[in-house]
Amino acid sequence: MNDTTTTTTTTDDPRIVALRTAVEALRAATADVVSARLGAAVDDESIAEALYSAAHLFQAKVDRLGKQPWPIRPDALNATETVVLVTALLDAADVNLFDMAIWYRRAE
Repeated sequence: MNDTTTTTTTTDDPRIVALRTAVEALRAATADVVSARLGAAVDDESIAEALYSAAHLFQAKVDRLGKQPWPIRPDALNATETVVLVTALLDAADVNLFDMAIWYRRAE
């Protein structure tokens, strides 16, 4: 069985269903907190854990299936949100733009 088939046939796995449910709850809670302008009150660890989880999932998918387009809708993040996130991630990992360019092409 190839990896694509594995991905398709495991979507009813209770772990995947639980993950989808948790992600939807996170999306709804985030929208509520942001619309109430309470983002500054969210502890750093909660934000970090959400980012770590998304990064771990995406990396696991790329490791299994090869380079994938990032599954972000064009309207999901604005330019400011994207640059703030990317800058924070690069700083946290002590990666400069030159290093990023090298890694960017690694899976091609």
